Order: sequence, then C-alpha cells, then structure tokens
Amino acid sequence: MDKDITKKRLEDYNDVFVDIFNNMVFEGDEVLDEDNLISLPTESFTRKAGGGLRQGNRDVRKADNRNQHYRLVFGLENQEECDNTMPERTMGYDYAAYEEQIKKIMEKNDKAKKPAYSKRIHDEQKLAPVVTAVLYFGSNWTGPTRLYDMLEFPEELRERLEKLVPDYHINLIEVKKLPEKVRKRLTSDFRLIAEYVACRNQPKKLDKLLADNKQVIRHPEEFFDLLGTITSDKRFLEAKEMLTEEERKGGVTMCDGLDRREKRAIMRGEKEGEKKGENRMLQLIQCMAENGEGNLITELGKKPGLLQKMYKKYGLL
Repeated sequence: MDKDITKKRLEDYNDVFVDIFNNMVFEGDEVLDEDNLISLPTESFTRKAGGGLRQGNRDVRKADNRNQHYRLVFGLENQEECDNTMPERTMGYDYAAYEEQIKKIMEKNDKAKKPAYSKRIHDEQKLAPVVTAVLYFGSNWTGPTRLYDMLEFPEELRERLEKLVPDYHINLIEVKKLPEKVRKRLTSDFRLIAEYVACRNQPKKLDKLLADNKQVIRHPEEFFDLLGTITSDKRFLEAKEMLTEEERKGGVTMCDGLDRREKRAIMRGEKEGEKKGENRMLQLIQCMAENGEGNLITELGKKPGLLQKMYKKYGLL
C-alpha cells in the first residue's frame, strides 16, 4: 500500500484528527469536537507561474462545520524527510483552501441572484481561518520553518524588505521530540505512534512499550499499517494480517497483537525445524544404505552418540 495513503487512513478518523490538533497544535485545549468535523476533498489547485492550474494532493483535510457553515478549516501533512520548500508548499495549500471558500460563496451568491460583481464577495462575507499542521516522523527537522528561511535578502535592504515581504511559518510537529506531558495528553491510537517514535532508539523503553502497553487500539488495521510504514518493521504488518474480524471492529492491544505474531513465528520455526530434521534423517539413512551400513540404521536410536557420529561422518551436521 502507498506510504502516504497508509498515514492518511489512521489520521482521517475524527477521533485521531481531533486528538492531534487539540493536544499538539492547540496545546491541550479542546478547540475541536469530532462530532462537528466533516472531511473535505484532498485535491487542491494552485496557480502556476504561467497562469495555469497545478493540482496537488493534501494528506488530510477537514472542516469544523457548524450550522452548515465552515467555522475553521484544517489540513494535515505528513513528512518522513525534510522538505526545503515546505513553507511555500503550505502557503500554496492554504491559498487553495481560501480560494475554494471564495468560489463557494460566489456560487451561493449567484444562486441567490445577489452577485458581488467585481468585489467577488460581499463586504460582510468572511472566510474561515485555515490551519495546516505538518507531522514530521524523522529524526531532526533541518529544513526551513518559515518563508523567510527560504529567502536571501540583500543585507543592506533586509530591514526595509522585511516590512514589505510577508513571512509565512509552518506549524511543524516533530513527533520524536514531543515532550512526555504532551504524549500523555493524547488519548487516541496516535498516542502509541508518538510513544513508539519517541523511544524507537532506546531499546529498553521500546521493549517495555511493546511488552506492557495495554491501551486498546480503536483502529488496529490502520494503526499497524502506519506503524509498519514509518518504522519499516514487518512485525507490525504481520500483526495486522493476523487480526481477527472481531479485533478489527472492537480493537486490540499492541501487546496482544505482537504476542500472537511472535507465537506464530515460534510455531512456524518449530515446524520448519521438525521438517529439516526429518529431511536430514532421510538423507542419513540413504547415505548409510548406499555405503553398506544399512545394518546400523536400526541402532541409531538405541546407541547414544551414534546418530551424531553418523551425521558428522556424512557431513550432515
């Protein structure tokens, strides 16, 4: 499955989306309510330098929609590597979201036969603020976090130009660097994602997280998909494949999911070992028969050390 799609599937759930924004963007304040969120199309269109349209795809987009009216519009972008154009990209996405709102208002005005003509929208008609957050799953963000970081001002004109050129910052969330108090505020499946990313390079903490955590995962299929994708650890993808139908609907703990996978791996190893042992014994019997030692075959299980001696003699150890 496409890596971008894998991330979107978990984050598109309202409970996860709200958890991310309320606790990591709005610092623990309950600004969003999952019952008021609606999903928006992820395609966006911005103007090319030549005047045409350029299509882009956002990861997740939602709106706080109350009384059939956009109160706030939100976008979520995922990054595993630094993008040195992220401020410009975000600026384009946000522009597209505002332009989309303007077009909807204009269509509404035209339908009501009250166009604003050259003003495009009426004086009293306002737009919903657009908030975009960037989730970074890598080790350390070294790219720009604002438009000014991308610009090279002539030093003698910097002070004057900074008054004329608007800046544009990104709401960057470095998941690995989230403080413990922020991680503990999270209540959705994303908390385990954040905990894993935070301690992935600390073996003891990671082993404890995998072995002891009892949080029930509400969206286990999407959870294991995302964790397997950002870590490239096949254990999580195997755990996803082993989920029962009941667990897919009702949830499972990370510990139980991985325990089942480990038990199956052990059983598979034991069966493979048994099969290899049977094959090796057949090879030994054949070698002994071909070399005139068939009379000793019945003694293999009776005389201590004879089996290993024969394995060694015929190079089957």
